[in-house]
Amino acid sequence: MTTRAAARHAVRSQYFFVANDEEAFSVFGRQEVQDINPIRQVTDVGYLILFLAVALGMFWLDSCAHSLGNVLRLSEPIDYKGNLCGYDEEVKGKPLGYHPNPFNDMVICVSSCPETATDGSFTMPDGPMGKDFTRPAYPSANIYGQLCLPLDLSLARLMISVKSVQTELYKGLGVIFTSDGILVVLIVPFVTSAIYVVALFYIPTAATALALCITGVTLALLGVLMDLDINVMMDIPLFKETHPLMLMAHPYFRSGFYLGSLVFFLALASSMSDLTRAHAVFRECVAAIGDPNVLVTIFTSMVLSVIRISFILHVCRSLALLMSIVTPVEVELQLFGEIHWVPRTAWSPFFLRGVFFYMFGTFWTLEFLSFSNKYITAQVLCANYFHLKARNLQMQEISSGRPAPIRYALYSMFRFHLGSIAKAALMSAPCRLLRSLIGLFVPDRPNLDKSLNQQYRIAYYLFWPLIKIDLYLLRFYKDSVLVMLALKGFKYMDSARRVEGLINRSRGKIPHLTKFTSRIETFLKVSVGLTSMIWAFFLFREPRRGAYHQVEELKLKDSVANMFVTPQHSPLLSMPVLFFFGLWVGDGMLHLVTMASNALTICYCIDVEMVGGTETDALYAPQGLKLVYRDLGGGESERELAELMANNAIVQ
Repeated sequence: MTTRAAARHAVRSQYFFVANDEEAFSVFGRQEVQDINPIRQVTDVGYLILFLAVALGMFWLDSCAHSLGNVLRLSEPIDYKGNLCGYDEEVKGKPLGYHPNPFNDMVICVSSCPETATDGSFTMPDGPMGKDFTRPAYPSANIYGQLCLPLDLSLARLMISVKSVQTELYKGLGVIFTSDGILVVLIVPFVTSAIYVVALFYIPTAATALALCITGVTLALLGVLMDLDINVMMDIPLFKETHPLMLMAHPYFRSGFYLGSLVFFLALASSMSDLTRAHAVFRECVAAIGDPNVLVTIFTSMVLSVIRISFILHVCRSLALLMSIVTPVEVELQLFGEIHWVPRTAWSPFFLRGVFFYMFGTFWTLEFLSFSNKYITAQVLCANYFHLKARNLQMQEISSGRPAPIRYALYSMFRFHLGSIAKAALMSAPCRLLRSLIGLFVPDRPNLDKSLNQQYRIAYYLFWPLIKIDLYLLRFYKDSVLVMLALKGFKYMDSARRVEGLINRSRGKIPHLTKFTSRIETFLKVSVGLTSMIWAFFLFREPRRGAYHQVEELKLKDSVANMFVTPQHSPLLSMPVLFFFGLWVGDGMLHLVTMASNALTICYCIDVEMVGGTETDALYAPQGLKLVYRDLGGGESERELAELMANNAIVQ
């Protein structure tokens, strides 16, 4: 082995957690961070182009939805020609749907329900060879919705039965997405998350315990109420036939709520010891956000949260319109014992794929807004930590007055790093999910094959493919990368490698603040997301506006007035969607604590490396942060413990 190779091996041997030479030797030199790096380049352009292409596709779908869609199709009958009963010009005065042949689902529009066989005859293309066939009327009544159903209840059940999962999902989501009450459902997690951020500074232990306890109790209550509601709604005529998917999903939702309640109570019991240690960390993180020079990030987060809510409202309306688009199709029917293809109209299969594309675009856009918010917060926190000068649009330092890093944060993001933010927004969620699953089997250590622990070495060979995926891809998609991106302006993967090496070199010496906050933050974010789902359950379960046979419509005023009235509707199928919307809205404020813990950790590690690795000589760390690290086991506490052990050895 050459002298140079031996030297490199000696350096690497100090860092058990460092994956490769690049991470081991990419150390921050003395005074490397003298300013937020103004020498930047446009990063990850390909992802920005792809994001803009998706946004353009969403815009095109929006235009199609508004020109072709009509949300009334989700609740009112449509005849076999595609006319919306009571709305389209050809059937303007015929608001009711009637099945001339009760044994197929072809509908025609009528002005009133036929009561006797003498009330007319109806011709449709459902005869032999798909030809027109005329049938006399049969006695019917407006029993359900806007439909005329036979007086024979067994035949009515057969006719009204929903046989399409797509139809029930469309109608279930459409009723919620077109309601004005959804604004309240989205405002609740925004307000709740803002309250949590303030409470984490003053009473972090009590606020966390109260949030977990209330969420656990509420989930258990929801499980009980769901059972009571189902028992009531099962007595509603034809309810079972029109909601088969919801009835099938009900036991799983109920069990999920009970299990979620148990998980929150177990988390509360197991985190009491962690809350004691995390108390100071939360206070330091919120104090960093409350610094007068950083306070602007709170207002920025509020503005972006309003944008997020507005975008979600737009998405709900557009999705309802997309789901209501119908197109001509040919349906295979058995007519008089023969199989024939009959022209019909049905939900558009093309726009069904458009709905999935729109949902993907919605996910990417909401994540993009979230990571843009995180980047701005990280930029301002880094500038405040290192007391760096901000720059104006002419790249000149602001020499008078207090620095305003928010201006450079916005400029650098729009000018250079939208591509990197788009990349993080697309990849982070799936990578983190996959990494959490891998973490159930594999310890979070790069060099398991060199470990002295035999179980770790066995795990390395058993899960080698998963470990390699994590080593070369998954571990780089963390919020901490945005701190390095804001500070140095590298490309995303270069920033990720640099920050990963920094964190790994500091393991065992400088604790990562997220180690003490991430678990609690995760439960708080889930709790905030659940608030939107809980409010949706209570607001959207009241009796429908008007009589039951009228068009289903949700109004906020009626929702509040009838909150404790016996329900005739359940928003069960829409609750998972509203939960994820609540997560995104709540993260708009809670991310401040997450980014503060990441930024303070990264900046402190850089600070320590720049002065040669001695924690007590950190140049920029505020006194409060030094005290936090001392109490957590990093910094002075390690030397104090070593000195205590040495003194005990001398005494003995």
